[in-house]
Amino acid sequence: MFLILLAFSSIAQARDKEIEIKSIEIKGNSRIDPMTIRSNLSLQEGDIFSPERVQNDVRSLYRMGFFEEVDVASEGFEGGIALSFIVREKPLLSDVIFEGNDNLEKDRLNEALQIRTNSFLETQNIKRYVKQIEAAYEAEAYYNATVIPIVQRLSDNQAILTFLIEEGDQVYIRDITITGNNVFESKEIRKQMETDTYFWMSSWITESGRYKKEQLSFDRERIKDLYLDKGYFNIEVGEPEVTLNKSKEWFDITLSVTEGEQFSIGIIDYQGAVVFDSEALSALTQSKTEAIFNRSKIRKDIAAITEHYGQKGYIYTNVVPDLRPNPGNRTLDITFHVIEGNPVKVREILISGNNKTRDKVIRREIRVHEQELVNTKALRRSFQRLNNLNYFESIDLVPKRVAPGWVDLEVEVKEKPTGTFSVGGGYSSQDKFIATFDITMGNFLGKGQLLKFKVQTGGRRDTYTLTFKEPYLFDKNLSGTTNLFNQTRFFGVYDEKRTGGDFILGRAFGEYMRGSVSYTIETLEVTNLDRQSVLIDPNNCRVPSDPNTCATTLDENIGTPATIFDRRVPRRVIEQAALGNTLTSSIGFSLSRDTRDFFFDPKEGGRNSISFEYAGTFLGGENDYYKIIADSSRFFPMWWEHVFSLRGRFGFAEGIGTKNLPVGERFFVGGINTVRGFNFGEAGPLSDTGNPAFRGEPEGGNKQLFFNVEYLIPIVKEAKVKFLLFYDYGAAFREGDAIKPNEMREAAGIGIRWISPVGPLRLEQGYNINKRPGEKKKTIEFSIGSLF
Repeated sequence: MFLILLAFSSIAQARDKEIEIKSIEIKGNSRIDPMTIRSNLSLQEGDIFSPERVQNDVRSLYRMGFFEEVDVASEGFEGGIALSFIVREKPLLSDVIFEGNDNLEKDRLNEALQIRTNSFLETQNIKRYVKQIEAAYEAEAYYNATVIPIVQRLSDNQAILTFLIEEGDQVYIRDITITGNNVFESKEIRKQMETDTYFWMSSWITESGRYKKEQLSFDRERIKDLYLDKGYFNIEVGEPEVTLNKSKEWFDITLSVTEGEQFSIGIIDYQGAVVFDSEALSALTQSKTEAIFNRSKIRKDIAAITEHYGQKGYIYTNVVPDLRPNPGNRTLDITFHVIEGNPVKVREILISGNNKTRDKVIRREIRVHEQELVNTKALRRSFQRLNNLNYFESIDLVPKRVAPGWVDLEVEVKEKPTGTFSVGGGYSSQDKFIATFDITMGNFLGKGQLLKFKVQTGGRRDTYTLTFKEPYLFDKNLSGTTNLFNQTRFFGVYDEKRTGGDFILGRAFGEYMRGSVSYTIETLEVTNLDRQSVLIDPNNCRVPSDPNTCATTLDENIGTPATIFDRRVPRRVIEQAALGNTLTSSIGFSLSRDTRDFFFDPKEGGRNSISFEYAGTFLGGENDYYKIIADSSRFFPMWWEHVFSLRGRFGFAEGIGTKNLPVGERFFVGGINTVRGFNFGEAGPLSDTGNPAFRGEPEGGNKQLFFNVEYLIPIVKEAKVKFLLFYDYGAAFREGDAIKPNEMREAAGIGIRWISPVGPLRLEQGYNINKRPGEKKKTIEFSIGSLF
């Protein structure tokens, strides 16, 4: 609203002749600089007066957003007129006050409003603020909350905005009723809905039972999708009836369904396709004549045709389905109208947002090349590869048209911290209480290199590790990784110490295959054998002369199988201890194929790998053995972003000649990384104590086989927190024992997964399905892994 006050005489003069503006004055402003206001006026002193230009300038001042009111006054002045723009500034918001908010904190309400103090108060937005506060309360099931806004003006043109809130009581959904449904049972329909009833045990976690209008609107579409995928083309889902009970404690919701009849597919044809003929397009589609109509398949057909064109450079191809029902015979004729467009090439690849990461680190992961046709499959793979670097919070690859047949590929990234320094502690079910010191530079110097130093000390493990990885050695398709390590594991009745390092040289073969060759050198020593564990009953020694003979022998040479008869320490451990500090020098080879979409939290794809390691005296070591490991995993995307996964792992190792397999190279099955529900190594062979009263210790096997089945359900999507159901099956076996199904161990359980800032966190509880004497019925396991 604005007002122009012009003296009558000035108006009369303006009609008779042109009048010059002699003066322009700004009045009423206190905070906004006059020059800033003048810069928004088109009229200047010396211009000819124009009522239309005055009106435009008034509008321009309103658009500045600083003024509640703008008036214009004029008077005769020096043979022309003097204009005065009189403004009234909006009040400055000095504070926002909430009263009556007992159950929602001020920070939560401020987050909903996004109002900044010391800014101009937009009075026209106050109604929107009220609705935002009401929406915040509705999100917490306060559907009867009332909000009254009050603006208190202060003398210095400041204002305080106060919201008087009456929260009311929380109201949840008690019942959801489906009517008119014959094809699907009500429980099947309700499975499609996000809206659910209140349940006291879980609603505080899942937020079920809260009535959200927008969510219920989406639920109607989900119900339609259910019917449309079964051929019910004329399905209708009515507006929901939401009833609040008399005590205003519960909502009851009723949804009515009109199902209609089931349709099958009649004629399918393709219009507008030139690059590919109808036969080629038909081979891509899942919809077939005489099959039951399925809208999800139609959508997949559109995506498949579009993708097929996109791989040939036709990234702007549009496919529009035309569905023509024939009620008489209950069929649907489908025409796919293909608007092909023209093939497009990449002129330039423009990278932005990488303040630290060098261009070449990003560019070498992009599978689309300049001066070549755009390929949508290559674009998607480029995103996956950049995402798997784990350097970026967000990644956008946008082809932008710059000329007919040409685009620039704009790659915009938002970097996230990749260097961390942390000192902390925690608890691991496998390693008990642990303290950690970790320095990680995941994108070292912006070159994509990894430099990591980690110290972990705890009740069962002391580890010192230094790692450096160059993913593109000499800017070639080669990776180089070096690890130096010093690790001591405390098994309770003995300690195992390993010190050494390795170097791994890897190379990619195509897009998904990778091979590597490695060299490892390390020392292995078993020490601190527990005498009481080694010698349970000295009278059972094979040397009968003196009860201390066995202990003496043990002190002298750590014991031998001929001397020690009755023990908890495994025989193989005692034999390893007798060898003292031994050197292992080995070479390894591996080959893997990895199609996972995101390494750290995969939803689809899989990984298959096989590795071979050979250690021999001809390499300068003292241990002779070989080891083969095959591993396979597969991830399947399900509905609602659930993920189903399968994994299997087989391993076989054997000493060469007269040499035994070192203890540190044996397979220990049981624990969070193999078969859950068992303590470390307990799903494999145990040492024979010779006394049923004493349970043996895990001694590891020379072969292993286990399988993991998991089902992951997101519970806090933004934080990447998931609920887990799992089933594990497997065991380890000693030399001479065959892998037997009746000896395999089983466990099932639940867990929580979280991709946290410090790495993947796992909290899992496993139940031993066929518990044996001395075993626990269940175990709770916790670990924090590394993202690198």
